[in-house]
Amino acid sequence: MSTVIYLANQQIQVITGTPGSHKISVSECYTADAPDGCIINGIIMDTDSFISFMQNFWEMNHLPVKDITLVVNSTKFIGKTIDMPLLNKKNTEEFIDREFSDIKQNDDYICRYIQIGQSKNTKKIYAEIVTTDFIKDYLDIFNEIGLHVKTVYSGESSLIRLADMTIGKQYKTFILQIADRMTITTILWVNGDYYYLNNTRCFYEQGTEEYAQDVARIVSQIRQFMQANQLDYPIEAIVLAGINPDDMPLYQKAISQLDIYARVEVFEDSHISVKDIDKQMYFPVISGLVVNNMGKQNFIDGYNSGKKKVNKKEKGLGKGILAITISLAVMLIAVFVSMTIRKVKENKLNELTDYNDSPNVIMEVARYSVLLQETTYLTNQYNAIEGLNDNLKTYPVCDSEIIDIVNDCADGYASVVIDSFDADLGVMAVTATADSVDNINKFIKNISAVDIFDNVDYTGYSFVESTGLWDIHVTFTLAESAGR
Repeated sequence: MSTVIYLANQQIQVITGTPGSHKISVSECYTADAPDGCIINGIIMDTDSFISFMQNFWEMNHLPVKDITLVVNSTKFIGKTIDMPLLNKKNTEEFIDREFSDIKQNDDYICRYIQIGQSKNTKKIYAEIVTTDFIKDYLDIFNEIGLHVKTVYSGESSLIRLADMTIGKQYKTFILQIADRMTITTILWVNGDYYYLNNTRCFYEQGTEEYAQDVARIVSQIRQFMQANQLDYPIEAIVLAGINPDDMPLYQKAISQLDIYARVEVFEDSHISVKDIDKQMYFPVISGLVVNNMGKQNFIDGYNSGKKKVNKKEKGLGKGILAITISLAVMLIAVFVSMTIRKVKENKLNELTDYNDSPNVIMEVARYSVLLQETTYLTNQYNAIEGLNDNLKTYPVCDSEIIDIVNDCADGYASVVIDSFDADLGVMAVTATADSVDNINKFIKNISAVDIFDNVDYTGYSFVESTGLWDIHVTFTLAESAGR
């Protein structure tokens, strides 16, 4: 029996069950919300709060403290698909290391991989790297909680393994979409092999028409991606996980309206055995029970291998120190033979000692330590501000450039006045009028073709007798980072 913990953002999911490579079973599931701001992007921001929360959560649910698998969904894991020759494990690792050489530079990284395809002379792998400090921080935190973490997986590779064990056995070419609170994860499988994974942020509630339209839009983008990459394989099925099965007609209708006629179904698979549990709600954490022998996946193995290398270096250093000590003994004997040289050396040593103990040198060393601490603090502050700025840049702004684009689209067809702009949702409310119905359609066609808008919600028009004009019922939703 294994215990799997899934960490991404505020919601934490835990399951107990039996892992496997062909079939897995889930016994119990638990969900809890960590303190606000405690976990962001799979990174523990407030260690003390997280430790206290997890200790209380573990004690309250009487969960095991050993054989823990940790699945972390974070952009700290950098992954890529690599086509390479058929090599043994050692040469495979060296090949992957060269592929990531431009990213690693001088930092210490751990690399893990899974094999996702193979032909006569080549194989395809999905490889990921993450810094050693990232894994070490998690191990230190969970050791303090009192939990023995045996395995650490990334969220993306876990979902790939789960898709391979389940839907990959039913279809050759399919799209799997996994929905959670804030994002939709989309996995593309082509001709029996994993091909592409993408995470898309969604601002609407599940079960709404807007959410269904987002799901359909992502499917349409994947189809365009396949066409651009000349992947001439028909999509056999679109499988949705993490949604309410009662809402399936809504998603099927939204997808069919985009002329996509593949089979649309809810994720169901006999390879996953559950008891009185809605596996749609626990899809990401269930992926932590999937294991296979297609590569090296556990980041703790890579972390421990790195420590063994360090220990070997320390042993080699110990032998070097012993050799230096022997040489030093020989040198001391020679010094005793030559009293003159000894006297010169003693005088020189006294001069150096006096210099190091002088008040000026001691003050300069203390000043250096203070400046180093200040520099480290300011650097951390700067990095935090940069991260905040990067997040802010994802929000759209309704500036003069955006307004000019709207006016250009309306030029000759309609008159548009910007009434308001909701910065949180990116929704622009407008008052638009036209002197003819034909001009309305031309205006809507122009504005729908502009890529700065994520959505153009056109619901019709009505005639206003007092002005003699047609009132256009339309609102615009700006795309992410529009106007930046």
